[in-house]
Amino acid sequence: MGWLSELSTVYDRVLANDKIYSKPLPLYHIKNNAPLVITLNGEGKFLSAKLLGKSERDDWQTCMPCTEKSAARTSGAEAYPLCDKLEYVAGDYAEYTEGKNLKEKHEKYLSLLESWAQSKYSNKKINSIYKYVKKGTIIKDILKEGNIPEMDAEGKIVDKDNNVFIRWNVEIPEDSQSKTWLDTEIQKLWIDYYSNNYLTNMGFCYISGKNEPIAELHPAKIRHAGDSAKLISSNDNSNYTFRGRFTDVNQACQIGMTSSIKAHNALRWLIEEQGTTVGNGLTIVAWCSASDVKPQLLRSTNDLGSDDDDEEPQQEVYFTSEDSARVIKNRLLGYYGRIEDNDNILIMALNAATPGRMGILLYREFNKSDFFKAQEYWHGSLSWFYTYWSKKEKKYRNTISAPSPEEITKAAYGGHVSDSAKSMTIQRLLSCIIDKKPIPADIEQLCFNRASRLNTLDSLEQSKTLETACAVIKYNLYTKNKKEYKVGLEEDRKDRDYLYGRLLAVADRVEARVLYQRKESRETNAVRYMQRFSRYPCSTWDFLYVDKLRPYFSQLGKKRDWYESLIQEIKSMFDHDEFVSDKELSGEFLLGYHCQQKAFWDGIAKLQAAKRSEPTNDEEE
Repeated sequence: MGWLSELSTVYDRVLANDKIYSKPLPLYHIKNNAPLVITLNGEGKFLSAKLLGKSERDDWQTCMPCTEKSAARTSGAEAYPLCDKLEYVAGDYAEYTEGKNLKEKHEKYLSLLESWAQSKYSNKKINSIYKYVKKGTIIKDILKEGNIPEMDAEGKIVDKDNNVFIRWNVEIPEDSQSKTWLDTEIQKLWIDYYSNNYLTNMGFCYISGKNEPIAELHPAKIRHAGDSAKLISSNDNSNYTFRGRFTDVNQACQIGMTSSIKAHNALRWLIEEQGTTVGNGLTIVAWCSASDVKPQLLRSTNDLGSDDDDEEPQQEVYFTSEDSARVIKNRLLGYYGRIEDNDNILIMALNAATPGRMGILLYREFNKSDFFKAQEYWHGSLSWFYTYWSKKEKKYRNTISAPSPEEITKAAYGGHVSDSAKSMTIQRLLSCIIDKKPIPADIEQLCFNRASRLNTLDSLEQSKTLETACAVIKYNLYTKNKKEYKVGLEEDRKDRDYLYGRLLAVADRVEARVLYQRKESRETNAVRYMQRFSRYPCSTWDFLYVDKLRPYFSQLGKKRDWYESLIQEIKSMFDHDEFVSDKELSGEFLLGYHCQQKAFWDGIAKLQAAKRSEPTNDEEE
């Protein structure tokens, strides 16, 4: 139950921090989408009605009072005390349609509102709403004076899509806050009323360690207002909830209502403020126990620390792997430096297996040093050449960065990956990020397979897939075998697969250079035969070199000798038996291919920086 205790602490800390503008929901309140706004005057007279359109969807979310049962409502008839659906609030709803338990629903709503309005915890706005609802004319008033096209006929107004939540405006001359859902006085009045009239089931709370009112039901709507899945549920007495071990829920666990509401409200707030939802509902949230720093697990190194989508990191130019490692560490130190050494960082991942039940897939607590080491290892070991779009410069830029988990997923499955595959893959990558584990072999193999079929991808996807596949392969080589590769061409490295990758990059460059001079745009033979090359390197190389490259060598002019010399230099580094073997290549060949390719492009970039075009036959090193 550590997560409940930690979340309760977050709730209290955020409420006490005046520097945090956005706050979790108050106790005994919940958020729902309420697009129908009804305006009354202080005497309970109908003034107007407005249905917010889909373009105003961001304004639908409404903080409203709730009871323990209504907060956990799924299909039963349990009313909210102030704002609720039309079928609950409108006394004349049953006159226009035949629905299930309509009379019971309205009676429960009216009874709850009446008891609050007639108590000492009421005010003029609450009484105004009660006076109006008691008339039972909501549907008639909307049809007569609402001027809502979606609700201008009897058939439309009782359509199931229009059975929406209502929220109230009450205009009183001396009160500047007419929106009841933003009125803190009404919120406090409901908290006091509910605390003094409904909390009677006392017991020992396993979270706070105190004797306090015990929660019988626990809230839903955790990830968003339409979410019906619950993290804690024990109201199924007819099936296998207790598995024969207990006879009632209190024997299993007792959680105080205050602790439960604080924890759930804090979790909702954290998800809204800094959570990430991917795929089919997988929600990941990380937070610091005593700091406003938002741990960022699902971003690339390049995006680390950018809270604004329009904010761009400063362009870095790296000349060596050591430079990139230093800058990555400094970036992490700069972002997480505000966290105190004794603060904890907490990570939670959750998803719903069914519409009504949600599970915690991962929950971990770290101290600052362990979390920082895990982040440094992930971003440092996974770092590779990285291309990103600069919104300010409106062009692609290059740096060195670890790809994000979503980019790894796209490299493995393609841009049209299913939601379930995306959720499952990112969930599996989480343990790699926080525990320094190898990336699963099947994900690495999928990245390798797609990067070996570049001719099936468009130009941008080719670049991103190759970069990400190389990052994954480099990370696993180090994590599994402590075999370290630099981000850049290693001309003295003699690994067979790396050297074969370099040869393929030279073959690609020779043909691409000639095609550029001809102003032809097509894939080179090196790219077309890349997958075959990865399976049968020696025989494919002979085929490429002898049959495919000779016509292009003849058109290189003076640079032919330079490329021939480079090929012979690379071949001389092979062990003869390894070179003539047709043994399948590992992912290391992609590292050699990409590094050699980048070395060529870096040479071109230097010339272009000097405002010169594609190198001539007399220029290239």
